[in-house]
Amino acid sequence: AINQRLTPTQKFTPKDLIAAMKALNVELGLIIDLTYTTRYYEVKDLPKSVQYKKLYTVGLEVPDNATILQFKKWVRKFLWENAGNGKYLHPG
Repeated sequence: AINQRLTPTQKFTPKDLIAAMKALNVELGLIIDLTYTTRYYEVKDLPKSVQYKKLYTVGLEVPDNATILQFKKWVRKFLWENAGNGKYLHPG
């Protein structure tokens, strides 16, 4: 079920994400954290080359216009600044 707690071995952490991207030979450039908590991402654990943005988004609800616009702004800025360099973004 969705509301079951994950054991530590079942967690997919930012470190796991970065390792998976490296295994695919893809460079991660931006993470947009869409969770409504601070417990999943530790900015200090991320490489300096990865930008991190936090956008509190309530689960199971359609985000309000301000939240959607902020997300789009960050994505557009990232894509513009990284056009052609092969970096990827991850909405998490």
